[in-house]
Amino acid sequence: MNKAEVEKLLERYRDGLCTEDEQALVESWHLSELKAGTSDLDHAELIDAKNQIWNAIEEETELKPARKHTLWPKLAAAAVILFFIGFVINHQLKKQSADQQQIATTTEKIIKPGGNKATLTLADGSKISLTDATNGIIAKQAGINITKTSNGELIYTVAAQSASNGKKDVYNTIETPRGGQYQINLPDGTKVWLNAESALKYPAVFNGDERKVELKGEAYFEVAKLRDTKGMRVPFKVKSDIGAGRSQEVEVLGTHFNINAYNNEPSNKTTLLEGSIRIKNLQSNISQLLRPGQQSVITSSSPSVRIETVDAEESVTWKDGYFSFNEENLATIMNKIARWYNVEIDYRGNKINKTFGGRISRFNSVNEVLDMLETTGAVHFKIEERRILVMP
Repeated sequence: MNKAEVEKLLERYRDGLCTEDEQALVESWHLSELKAGTSDLDHAELIDAKNQIWNAIEEETELKPARKHTLWPKLAAAAVILFFIGFVINHQLKKQSADQQQIATTTEKIIKPGGNKATLTLADGSKISLTDATNGIIAKQAGINITKTSNGELIYTVAAQSASNGKKDVYNTIETPRGGQYQINLPDGTKVWLNAESALKYPAVFNGDERKVELKGEAYFEVAKLRDTKGMRVPFKVKSDIGAGRSQEVEVLGTHFNINAYNNEPSNKTTLLEGSIRIKNLQSNISQLLRPGQQSVITSSSPSVRIETVDAEESVTWKDGYFSFNEENLATIMNKIARWYNVEIDYRGNKINKTFGGRISRFNSVNEVLDMLETTGAVHFKIEERRILVMP
C-alpha cells in the first residue's frame, strides 16, 4: 500500500466510512507504529492533523445536527485518531526532553584529563604555583636562575658560578597534585619528568662528591654525566622512602630509568631503559645491579630485591601521554586513573580478579578510558560527580 492509498484509508477512517476489516487494519497499524516508534510524522504534521479532526467534530456537532444517526461513528473514529495523535505528541515531547536532559547529564559527567600543574617550594619555604606563574624567570637563589617555560618545564641554570661555590643544603621541592605532571631540568643537566601526585626534593646547587634527590610517587630520569674537579664521575642517587619495607636507594652515573614509588602501591618498582643502576633495599641493605630491560621490585614481604625482565618502554608511556596496561590488575589501573583524573574510586560488589591490557591516550576523557576497560565485559563503571563506582 503506497502513501496515497494510506492517506485515503486514514481519511475514510476519520469520516467513519471504513469497513470493519479496514478499521481493524488502521487501529492495529496505529498500535504497531506507537510501539515501534517508527512513525515518520513530524510535530507540525501531527498538530495539523489534530486541528483538522477538531474542525471535523465541530462541523458535525454544530453545522449538521440533522445527521445525528451518523455522528457517533465519526466522532468515535475522530476521537481514536485524536487520542493517538495526542499520545504520540506527548510521547515525542517527553522523549525529546529526556534526550536533552540525558545529553546535559552526560556532558556534566565528562571528566577531563590532567595537565602541567605543580607547586615549587624554595629553600626559604616560599611557595610558587607553577600552574599560575607567568613564563620566564620565577626565582633566583644560590646563583641559580629558575625559569618556567610555556610547555610545562622548570629549568635550573647557573647564573653566577662563584655565588654557588660552597653552598650546600639549599633544597627545593616540586610537587604535582592529582591531575598534574611537570618536567624539571636540574642545574647538572639531568632531566626529570614527574608524574601525578608526586614530589621531588633536590638541591638547587650540586656540590660535593654526590648528587642526591628524594622522590615520592613516580618519575622518569635522564641523568646527565658529571665529573668533579678531579675528573672523577659524580654519582647520582635517588632515595624513595615510602616505608613498610619498600624504601630504596638507586645509584647511577648516567642513565635513563623510571621509579614508581607510591605509598598506596604494594611495591617499589624501578625500570631501566639505558645504562646500569644499582638498587639497594634500605631495610635489608641488599643490593642488586639492574641492566636495560629489567625491573627491580621491592615489597614489604621480602628483604630482597627481585629482578624481572620486562618491556621497559611500557613503563614510561605515561611520560609520552599514554596509559599502557600490560596485564595489570584492576586496583593498579584504577590507582593510575584516580591520580591522573583526580577522582575517587569506590568498589562495589565482589572483587574482580582479572588482569587487563591495552593502550589509550592519557589526554582522552576518563569516560573513554573506562569504556575501553568495559569492552572486556569483566567490569562496569558508574560516574557520580568525581567518584567512579567499580562493579563486576
